Amino acid sequence: MTRMVPETAAALLLCACILGAGCTSGGPQNQTTPTENQSVGLANPAAVWCGQMGYGYEIRQNASGGEYGVCIFPNGTEEDAREAYRAATENSATPSAVFDRTANGTTVDLKVGDVVAIALEENPTTGYRWNATVSAGLTILNDTYAEDEHAAGMVGVGGTRTWLLRADTPGDLTFSAMSMRPWENVSAADETFFVTFSVASA
Repeated sequence: MTRMVPETAAALLLCACILGAGCTSGGPQNQTTPTENQSVGLANPAAVWCGQMGYGYEIRQNASGGEYGVCIFPNGTEEDAREAYRAATENSATPSAVFDRTANGTTVDLKVGDVVAIALEENPTTGYRWNATVSAGLTILNDTYAEDEHAAGMVGVGGTRTWLLRADTPGDLTFSAMSMRPWENVSAADETFFVTFSVASA
């Protein structure tokens, strides 16, 4: 029978302990910490807002390789989604009057600094969206879309597009809008809306 030298036995025992510790570590294995750019299950509010407004949303890459989102408006123009979202949600002045389709073709008297709203029915599910333009001196503070109340699961529901406007300079200022499908050419059948604001000095 071969006898084990005490020093050899101790060395073998030490190796066994080291190997056992390496194989049975109680700490988490292969865990990674989410980085700033990794998704953690939270919706991007700017992207959600662009979708709710009926705008397109795409990811762009800047010169340094960083990613950012843009809202694509019906007229084909783009804006940084965060800036568009912030401008729309931070400007919440209360309008002194709200005008709907019945104001089409009319002239409204205002004073410099007055804030008014224009609210027109819209149904993005049909592809038709309002494309609005304003003359210099009239500022669009806010452009929002609110879907009508409806039963759960109902499709094809329309809503209302609302613009919040501020008169910044005196004179005859105009707001015009056309309901059209962005991918189609403008036609005489497209619905239009036009109102003139006769703005006096405050």
